[in-house]
Amino acid sequence: MRKMIRYAEYGLRILLTLTGIAGVLLFIFPRVAGCTPRIVVSGSMEPAVPVGSITYTCSNIPPEQIETGDVIAYKLKNGIAVLHRVVKKDAEKEIWVTQGDANETEDPAAVSYGQYLGKMVFHVPYAGYVANWLQKKKILFLAVAAAVLLLIVHPTGEERRQIT
Repeated sequence: MRKMIRYAEYGLRILLTLTGIAGVLLFIFPRVAGCTPRIVVSGSMEPAVPVGSITYTCSNIPPEQIETGDVIAYKLKNGIAVLHRVVKKDAEKEIWVTQGDANETEDPAAVSYGQYLGKMVFHVPYAGYVANWLQKKKILFLAVAAAVLLLIVHPTGEERRQIT
């Protein structure tokens, strides 16, 4: 029975460590680098960017550097953020024409540099489903609380060896 508890404890520690590393890599590090994670909720960019993906858009890339073929995030007048590919660029007017990869036609309105939120630099397919679930269920809080409790109840290393 003790062995089973030790294996369960070890497995939980590994799971919590990997979750912490994933959290840092997926949410904290990108923000420090000037990127914003966004969850894709529509299929307009499929198959390149599937629904449920987390995209990372960097606002520190100036609009002047955006070229045809780049995927950008921009804000509509109603405040909704959109992620579409640039299909035409007019540097003089400071606008782009965009289109979702899954859409047959270009977007009806041009996108001005002022609407620009950032260039997509990478995405993690389907990770948004997990992020949404964690946010809704407050699982992250519970995981951190469990890790702290585990460390308090079951000391590690030298302390543990001296106890047994």
